[in-house]
Amino acid sequence: MGQEKDLYKELGVASNKSDIKANFESVIDNMYPGAFVNINDDPSNPDGRTTMHADGDGSKFIQRVLDYYENGDENIFAGTVDDGLSMNTSDIAAAGFVFGRIHIVDIFDCGNANIKDIVTRQIKKRFQELIKIYKDFGFDTKFFGGETADLPYQVKSGVFNVVAHAWAGKDDVIDGKTKVGDIILGLHSDGQAVWEKSPNSGAMSNGQTLLRSGAMDLVFNEKYPDLGDGHFYKGHYYPNDKPAILEGMTVSEAILSSTRQWALVIRIIIERLKSRGLFQMLHGISINTGGGATKIANIGKGVTYVKTMPEPSPLFRFIQSETRQPWKKMYTTFNCKIGVDVVGENNPDFIEAVKSAVDACGLELSELGSVTQSDDGKNHVILNTLYGSFAYCPEDDD
Repeated sequence: MGQEKDLYKELGVASNKSDIKANFESVIDNMYPGAFVNINDDPSNPDGRTTMHADGDGSKFIQRVLDYYENGDENIFAGTVDDGLSMNTSDIAAAGFVFGRIHIVDIFDCGNANIKDIVTRQIKKRFQELIKIYKDFGFDTKFFGGETADLPYQVKSGVFNVVAHAWAGKDDVIDGKTKVGDIILGLHSDGQAVWEKSPNSGAMSNGQTLLRSGAMDLVFNEKYPDLGDGHFYKGHYYPNDKPAILEGMTVSEAILSSTRQWALVIRIIIERLKSRGLFQMLHGISINTGGGATKIANIGKGVTYVKTMPEPSPLFRFIQSETRQPWKKMYTTFNCKIGVDVVGENNPDFIEAVKSAVDACGLELSELGSVTQSDDGKNHVILNTLYGSFAYCPEDDD
């Protein structure tokens, strides 16, 4: 990554999780090393597969608390469920887990007793709404409740996480075996899906530490000491400010736009492909959260993904202008407009089927590039952007 200043790392966060992956690799059982999540056999069904996944809304929760302090609207906490749920269901959907049962539990660690009842009330309401939306799209999702822990000496505000346990038929698994010559289709993270009530900035649920630090006014360091360390906030915006670059969104609306329920889109894509006898042409899907536009390196083996990226969404141009984070690092921290990469055979029927599914969701898609050979057996990503051409090998990053 060279010697460029990495503000995200200086804030104590790493966009690349390769070191963690290396630490746990030897103890994880995984039948499909190229797939987007770890998958194993289903002992009750020889033709079945199962996966478990855990993730949450990250530090986005702290921005919700700040917004609540400033505006007093408790509905702001409902979005924490959107983020926590999608960060799990989207990832497992990227490996084909969209038709079998999905079991969900949540964990809310609360350090602020004043907001606990408010937050849990919103969690309950939003889970009910989202489970209905998933059911309307054909999902079999069951919520089992979870754990709410009072941890005032360990957590300042709150941490919300979700765990998903899912099943799929072995013929539905997307194994991530991408091939040289495959096409890369990029689903836009901004815009407004048919089930969304308002436009989405494309923020998803990663890079939030840098987003919040670079945007929010220094006054909040003293005003809300429970939300930082006294010098975390370095920007000059309040939650309700509307800088022109955000095209009508407030700063808080842009930061807190929920991670889209990509599982709904992916299910429709798979259904379209299966109905046309094209499912075998789908080789891999990447949900571009941690690692941003380079997350695609998590699927496949020994290939180079070459992508020509569209202009980043307003939110990402806003945060880059505020933080001056080099664009090469912006693309490893944020999706920068492309929330999902779909990789498959460069075939017009395959491309049309994916496009029609994305269209049906009210979203946009770009043809980004293709898969080429890797010379060293590692996965590489080359991004051609408006700000330069950047080469990455996440396996070699610190």
